[in-house]
Amino acid sequence: MRAIVSSMLALVAVAGLALPVAAQVERGRTHVEMAHPRVAHLPYTAEYKTTKVRVLADGSLSTRESTEVVAVDAQGRRMTSTTTVPLTGDQTPVTRVTVFDPDAHTNTSWTVPGQRVTVLTMPMPGAPRPACVPNSTATSSAHIGSVFNVDRTQPYRPNIEDLGTDTILGLEARGRRTITMIPAGKVGNDTPTQRTSETWTAINPGLAGLVVRQVTEDPLAGKTNKELVNFTQAEPDAALFQPPAEYEVVNKEPPAPSCPGTATTSPSTEGSGQSFAPIHEPPAPPEQ
Repeated sequence: MRAIVSSMLALVAVAGLALPVAAQVERGRTHVEMAHPRVAHLPYTAEYKTTKVRVLADGSLSTRESTEVVAVDAQGRRMTSTTTVPLTGDQTPVTRVTVFDPDAHTNTSWTVPGQRVTVLTMPMPGAPRPACVPNSTATSSAHIGSVFNVDRTQPYRPNIEDLGTDTILGLEARGRRTITMIPAGKVGNDTPTQRTSETWTAINPGLAGLVVRQVTEDPLAGKTNKELVNFTQAEPDAALFQPPAEYEVVNKEPPAPSCPGTATTSPSTEGSGQSFAPIHEPPAPPEQ
């Protein structure tokens, strides 16, 4: 009896070895694809209106408005176009456009009006990274904190509140409210400051993560309201992803990464006497 069982096991082993190599590879490939399914993203065009209101030192209100268009096509390309509404009628609106192409690994940007389009080639996944380059203008975080009186040693622990779900422009969205308390003196504030951010993101299949509403209130920066005003779930016009034909094309390579432990003073705040400590939003809670 033991001899018969041994013979049967030997036949099974030989049959497994006799399988064509292609069949064995195909079976393994099917297993990999099932273990790592590709997430499909639906093409769409979303239009937003953003209003920023800030209280000035004299007590008056400063209101700035802008419009934003986000288009995603079936190839995964993403176009973001932001237009700032002029404060007066004699000013020309300026539109800034960026296009990210995951297949070409490029990030293209231009402005309207303008004359130049910049094409930044991103590193290929898995490509070796260049060595870090010391920045001659870099200063340590401790030095920046001493100059601007910013304490970067204590992290801010926000309180996150789940707001449930709601339907906005036909999209089912989940909201969360993040409240961050900043002690007095941490970012140049005389009294404790509370920063509140409320974000609603779509949870529809293929549209997960699409922002449909965002409201941020900060006593220092003011109140910002970003609202989805129009949404079309269809393939966007291919012309949205192309810069004007008459623009000069400038190709750039990504800069070498800075060495760890260095920080660069922001050009926008250098010499202005202003600084803003970064407040990192925690990741969104998993969808239920």
